[in-house]
Amino acid sequence: MERDTILFDLDGTLLPIDFDEFLHRYFKSLTGEFTDIAEPDRFIEVLLKATSDMIDNQGERLNREVFMDSFFSLIKVDDREALMRRFDRFYEEKFPLLRKGLVIDTTPARIIDFLKKKGYQLIIATNPVFPLEAITERISWGRLDPDDFVLITHYENMHYCKPNPGFFREIMDKLDLKPERCIMVGNDMQEDMVAGKLGMATYLVEDHLIDRHRESFIPDWRGTLNELELYLKEIF
Repeated sequence: MERDTILFDLDGTLLPIDFDEFLHRYFKSLTGEFTDIAEPDRFIEVLLKATSDMIDNQGERLNREVFMDSFFSLIKVDDREALMRRFDRFYEEKFPLLRKGLVIDTTPARIIDFLKKKGYQLIIATNPVFPLEAITERISWGRLDPDDFVLITHYENMHYCKPNPGFFREIMDKLDLKPERCIMVGNDMQEDMVAGKLGMATYLVEDHLIDRHRESFIPDWRGTLNELELYLKEIF
């Protein structure tokens, strides 16, 4: 069956950065905005617990709702929505400053441009634990245009997270796609290659490989971003 849709992970794939180093800078910047709510270490502890609960979401509610319930069960505030608006302002005003100093490989932009010209349907299948603003901002860091993607997953439009196969089923359902017509490209052995369970072809990007050695999958292809670019030009 001919494949016509390609899903891409973002961090470590289309945005080939050291995600651990980025997270350190992100947490430092974010906690600095909420010192009136909690001490930085406590704030990070609560943030990580709420994120973990999102990852465990089994589809009953949007990820954002799970995050809010978990977060506010641990930190009490009078006005939840007002605090969430402060999160939104952070992502609009301060989050873009984290781009400073990043050296971004242009290979992903060339890959997306090539596939777009070939007429392929493209999806950003990043773990939906951030708001859309934070994800589109990071997409732009990779010199990519969010409008080139028919779907960008984020915590307000998804009910599952990776590595739950439900994450990929939800994408299939949203766009009425057949897994056999899709390729999932990502750098995480557990979170991305699980798409193969649904019948998708998979490509494991090894530049910033993540493998927790808990469960391993056999990707259809694996290699660097440069090798992916060459391979796509061969088969397409």
